[in-house]
This record gives sequence, structure tokens and C-alpha cells, in this order.
Amino acid sequence: MSAPKRVEFRAIDGVTLRGDLFMPASSGKLPIVVMTQGLTLLKEHYIADWAKRFNAAGYAALIYDHRGWGSSDGEPRNTVNPMQQADDYHDAVIFAGNLPGIDKNRIAIWGIGHSGGASMIAAGDDPNIKAAILVMPFFSGAYDEKNFPDGMMDRVWAERARRDLDPSARPEYVTVWDNSEEEANAPERGQTLLHAPAAFKFISGAKALSDAAGTPWENKLLLQSFYSIAKVEPQDHIYKIAPCAVLYLAAEEDEISGPLEMQKATFARAREPKQFVQLKDLHIENYKDHLFDTNAAAQIEFLKKYV
Repeated sequence: MSAPKRVEFRAIDGVTLRGDLFMPASSGKLPIVVMTQGLTLLKEHYIADWAKRFNAAGYAALIYDHRGWGSSDGEPRNTVNPMQQADDYHDAVIFAGNLPGIDKNRIAIWGIGHSGGASMIAAGDDPNIKAAILVMPFFSGAYDEKNFPDGMMDRVWAERARRDLDPSARPEYVTVWDNSEEEANAPERGQTLLHAPAAFKFISGAKALSDAAGTPWENKLLLQSFYSIAKVEPQDHIYKIAPCAVLYLAAEEDEISGPLEMQKATFARAREPKQFVQLKDLHIENYKDHLFDTNAAAQIEFLKKYV
């Protein structure tokens, strides 16, 4: 495998998205996996490890930053809109299918966490994909809303009313991850979205990777993102993915995407061909370290069968 190549492509509305293309050392037309990260995370934050594994198995991989994040353009910055991200997947798939050396009839899309929800939506509509890999995916805005910090949606609606009356008012942002070990070990999370010592360790390692690459990352999320997340139900789209194959991976314990039984219920709404894999331990533990091998191996086995 050669070093990844920085690439960029335009979304249909003209916004430029940027990422890295991983190509295995192989001749002939190659299958490709189109990938992007979860909530607030960047292409440098661990998913290159999956891209490298896919390369070793003979698959190209395109990983890119969502609009408004990292290397990609787009305003406002630091915003999450799952429906918009689903639309951007379509443009990434079209770009990937037109790359030299790529077989446009063998494209899979891959998402994790909240990008898993966006890819669930995108896969239900996109005629250009062969398969979808949904890794511990966001499946329900209504479920997420129940687990937002107290008063968050009140803040969302109050800001919306304020900015409607005053277009010059500056948008509000919310802290997503703890900023220190002291905060992470505090018994109450306050208004922080992802609060725990394990989460702080995870994001500290992720930030070190993007810092080393020179890619900007900020620990903040546009407040109105909570509105965009709360109103969408990716689970309502999963039945449309067929006849494309779907691999659904869920963690035994998942306070981020949702409990295992709800993940299984979402998977049950998908039509064949489909496959479910139960991952051990916590959501973030399956990104790396000793659990990564099992996670990656299941994904490669699926790709070899369907793509």
C-alpha cells in the first residue's frame, strides 16, 4: 500500500469536501469503500486504521471530512446535519466511482456512530452502491433527544426565536467532550454531551492525531445541530437499502448510539441480504486496541462476500 493521497471533490451545491484516498498495490479495477467519521470527529480520528485493513484485503478506501469540519469547506463550521451528510455521501460515491482504477459497480459506503445514521439514510436511496457497513450507528433522533443534556432543546428553540428576530445574533455552540481529566471524573456532566474518563481518553488520542496532521479540530458543536439530529429517524430508511447488502455492527454496551436491543430492533427492519455482528464492550472501545481486530475482520469478511 502506498501513502494516502489527498483528494477533493465538489458536492452538488458547490461545497468542496476533502479527504484521503488509500489505494492498495494492485492492478485492474478495484472495489472501494467510501467512509467518514461520526459526531464531531475527523478523518484522522482512527478510521485510517480501517482504511489500511481494507487496502490489505484488496479494497481502495476514500475517507473524507464532513462539510464544516476538518479539511472540508462549508459554513457554518462545526455543525452536524444527518440529512445533509447523507446527501454528501451521494457526491462522495459519485466521485469515488469516477476515480482511475476504481470499479464503479463495486462501491460500499461505511459510517460509524452518527455517520452510520447518515449512511443508513444514504444507502436507502443511492443506486450506485453495492453494500453498506453500519458501525454502531445512530438510528433515532427521538432516542438521542431523550439523552441530550437537560434543557438542551429549550436552548435550541430559544436561540432559534432570538436569531429569527435578530439575524445579526451570533450562533451558540456547545461543548461536546470533557476538556480535562478533572471534568471527565466529575460526577455530573453539566451541558457536556459526551462525559466519562473513557471518552476523554478517546478524544485526547484523536486530537493528537489530527494535530499531528495539521488538521484543525475544535471541541464544540453548533447548538442548532441538536435540532437537526432530533428530527431525523435513520431507522425509517433501513428497509430501503435492499437489494444492496447491509452489515450492521452493534456494541454490547452503547450509551452513545443506543442499547443493543434497540439496535437489534432497527436491524430487524432491514431486508435481506443482511448480517448482524455483536461487538464486545463499549462503543468507543471498538474503534481501536484489542477489540479492533474482531471489528475489522467481520467487515472484511462481509466485503469479500458482497462487494
